[in-house]
Amino acid sequence: MNGLPQPLMSYSPAGGCACKVPQSVIEQVTAFVGGGGGDGRLLVGLDAPDDAAVYALDDHRALVVTLDFLTPVVNDVYDWGRIAAANALSDVYAMGGRPLLALNILGCPREFPQEMLQRLLAGGMESVTRAGAVLAGGHSIVDASPKYGLAVVGEVERDRIITKGGGRVGDVLVLTKALGVGMVSTAIKRGVASEADIGRATRSMVRLNAEAARVARDFCVRGGTDVTGYGLVGHLHEMAVGAGVGARIHRDRVPVFEGVRDLLRQGCAPDGSVRTLDNALAAGWLDPGDADRDSRILFADAQTSGGLLLAVAREDADALVAALHAAGERDVTIVGEFVPGAAGAIAI
Repeated sequence: MNGLPQPLMSYSPAGGCACKVPQSVIEQVTAFVGGGGGDGRLLVGLDAPDDAAVYALDDHRALVVTLDFLTPVVNDVYDWGRIAAANALSDVYAMGGRPLLALNILGCPREFPQEMLQRLLAGGMESVTRAGAVLAGGHSIVDASPKYGLAVVGEVERDRIITKGGGRVGDVLVLTKALGVGMVSTAIKRGVASEADIGRATRSMVRLNAEAARVARDFCVRGGTDVTGYGLVGHLHEMAVGAGVGARIHRDRVPVFEGVRDLLRQGCAPDGSVRTLDNALAAGWLDPGDADRDSRILFADAQTSGGLLLAVAREDADALVAALHAAGERDVTIVGEFVPGAAGAIAI
């Protein structure tokens, strides 16, 4: 229990990226913020919301700047550190960038022992070090609900920037990690996850998206994001809105962790995932077809440190998938395509 009187996840009402503010609320709030103040060096900001801000340094290079923090998604504090850091670094990878520098963001209850906090930060440092970046400090506060993450600065060539809205009709959609992290995290919180379940989810979450981003850059992929708290359908919706196109998901091709459907039948669906699905159905941009309720929830499952979702020209798709497999992305799968239609509309 990491020196705590109760499991780590019991300190938080929602685990990992399932703790995100609802997608519909964020869309409305950020619409009032604007961004950039007319500074032409801000290449990506809130005018077209994306995974990170991109700020031009010169005609060839740009900085990628992001921050991300989350509540516990597993009970092992060292693994939580590794996962939270990998999740934050992923926003840089999703833009086609390479991380350079990171700062810790930490909130913790007063009763958390020092040794546990040291292991948490050590886990974060491991992920940052594997990314080839430098961990240079941070900030902490006392907080009733534990939170940890990073602010990250990366770099990207201006002609290799990947944005949510970079896809086009006819592009194939490639997903690099299996779904199911949200289900497993909820099962851990409820005490019904097996060691095999926990192991599969943890291995996926600690794996950096570095190689997937490298391959995407090599193929000059222009459209992409990482799949996190709003699930596959939520983040695909953002891509389709940005690109001004519709999208189709092939439900039988979407990779999911072994055992996840059993957890779903036990009621281990994150509240945030159900909320994302119900909001999408109510808004009318998701057509579930004849997919059953369990499949619909899986496609909205809140991922933490999920895979990249890439939009690639159809003629390059097979070569991209082969290159990702060669880079160690074993679960990579073509899961759909962009189609003509209302911007953001998704059919399963």
